[in-house]
Amino acid sequence: MDLGKVQKLTVESKENGRIYLSDGTRKVVLNKDEGKNLNIGDKVDAFIYNGHGDFEATLKKPFAEVGDLKKLKVVDKARVGYFVDNGTDKDVFLPFSEATGRLYVGEEYLLYLYHDKSDRLAFTMNIKDKLKKNDKFKVNDYVNGTIYGMGKPGAFVAIENEYDGMIPSEELKGIYKIGDEVEARVQRILQNGNITLTLRQKAYKQMDADADEILELLEENNGVIELGDKSDPELIKDITGLSKKAYKRAIGSLYKRKLIDIYDKKIELR
Repeated sequence: MDLGKVQKLTVESKENGRIYLSDGTRKVVLNKDEGKNLNIGDKVDAFIYNGHGDFEATLKKPFAEVGDLKKLKVVDKARVGYFVDNGTDKDVFLPFSEATGRLYVGEEYLLYLYHDKSDRLAFTMNIKDKLKKNDKFKVNDYVNGTIYGMGKPGAFVAIENEYDGMIPSEELKGIYKIGDEVEARVQRILQNGNITLTLRQKAYKQMDADADEILELLEENNGVIELGDKSDPELIKDITGLSKKAYKRAIGSLYKRKLIDIYDKKIELR
């Protein structure tokens, strides 16, 4: 009998108002509120979970089985961890030692269901080794993913909740946190299969969006931004979130549209 898996079992007996299922070698009690219309000999698909001291079964389909990677909701916090809704009447434990960063009740995170050392079901957020290297995507493909970790290099993303990717810190614009879903573009694929992502579109598509943001900044700053054609790249990055190359493309577009004047150390609305 496989803990944490949906499997075909047979109704073996009814005792003291409870229904017992069997796989031919082991017997397990069914959740007391289920299966009232079952008869001995019936075949059912049941999920096996940890009950009070022994395995128990439910006919409810879980969100995740052992080995599955799913985005699921944290529903409670305890002294030593969190509890996660897995679609059945019994929530599954996520120990603090298996959590990444601070989690919030009511939020969803990418989790992997496994057996812990005590042979109990548990979730973990340490999923990097559960994700695959690239065998599917090519440069400039657009993908969806979930942020599963944050660090100095950037944001680690589970692409389609299956492949490993990373958005470098310099490509992040705005505030992101673990659990956020992102749409990104494949920027590079390394020889080892690692995928580098960017939140930005191709340059010719991104330029108009960047130009619109610069216009908003100008309007918020009385028509002047103290950043020009020869300003320091780090200062440009700090103020606009853009690389100097992207900034120059954007203000060049605005200049061609006769919306701004460009100086060495500033730009101004016309």
